[in-house]
Amino acid sequence: MAKRHGEHPDVLHRAAQTAILTGLAGGIDDASELMLSVQPYDIRSHFTPDVALLEVAAAALGLACPPGSERLEYDGLTDRYLADLVLDGRTVRRRTQYAIYAAACMRGGLHPDLLMEAGSWEPKLWTYAVSAVVLYSRAAADHLGVPLSEVASRVAEELGLELPEEV
Repeated sequence: MAKRHGEHPDVLHRAAQTAILTGLAGGIDDASELMLSVQPYDIRSHFTPDVALLEVAAAALGLACPPGSERLEYDGLTDRYLADLVLDGRTVRRRTQYAIYAAACMRGGLHPDLLMEAGSWEPKLWTYAVSAVVLYSRAAADHLGVPLSEVASRVAEELGLELPEEV
């Protein structure tokens, strides 16, 4: 962990994106497991992967709903694509909703004020952003008729990331 604290935030940003996409490419779509793969990049007082993961979710949304295609309907979206995730309690539901909306904002060209809105959350925003990645990746796989591994590869390509050969 001490080595990671000295790493540049841009390196950690890309590493967090690669970690979650590598998990998806390897067939992991469980939000809890994916959180474990990203957790090493949450370094207190140095870096948090909030934006990195929201960018992944935004790229997956772009595949799920490309320009000119039919829009995703928000109503029932979490029921369809996060049915396996327990969204107990109003706070968890609202924070997950915020991450889903924030990724959509970013895809549309608006960078939300994450620090003001979610800067003091515990658990941190990135833990909810993992759910947005899973949701939009599943929606993209559904829309394209491809496995999640293909969605992960396409998102990695869009973000200029190289995933390991053997996942």
